[in-house]
Amino acid sequence: MRAPSITFVAGPNGAGKSTLTSGNLDFFSAFPLLDPDALANTIQADNKNKNPLAAGREVLERIQENLKNGRTFAVETTLSGKLYLQTMLQARTLGFKVNLIYVGTSDVSIHLSRVAKRVVLKGHDVSEADIRRRYQRSLDNLLVAVPRVDLALIFDNSKPILENPGGSAYHLAAVIENGKADWFEPLPEWVLPLKASFDK
Repeated sequence: MRAPSITFVAGPNGAGKSTLTSGNLDFFSAFPLLDPDALANTIQADNKNKNPLAAGREVLERIQENLKNGRTFAVETTLSGKLYLQTMLQARTLGFKVNLIYVGTSDVSIHLSRVAKRVVLKGHDVSEADIRRRYQRSLDNLLVAVPRVDLALIFDNSKPILENPGGSAYHLAAVIENGKADWFEPLPEWVLPLKASFDK
């Protein structure tokens, strides 16, 4: 019997996580994807009052329920806190295969610009202070997360798709499976600390 899996779709606000998942529905529609922002919008529609804290609590409850019942699922996160780092360890203890799909960029200004454009299109807003804080924390936590997962796919999404006509804006920078890493040049600068952790 195949072990259940949990997939963390991670990266700072505005990295392109939701664009990645919505553009690959053949993969992500195969199991539930817990997205706190989407859930907050649902709560807003139901209650006429957007409450991100309520959405966050709901996602945490669903995570624990899925872990308890051995269900395969995914969760979207900025990976800027410690909670999901602990969840990775908990999931492995429970026999889950743990996957990480991380989307990053070379500069926090990219995230600020993308979130601002999203707001113009009636998407959810995030304060500049939160974006800046989460950007660095997310990159720091990436170094902790990778050794805790079975498979990590690291994508750079710094360039707009207009610079790569007919292709994807997402550049696969690394595939790390069971502690063995394959790197794909050119490596963006933000990935170099992760590579250095394997070169020690």
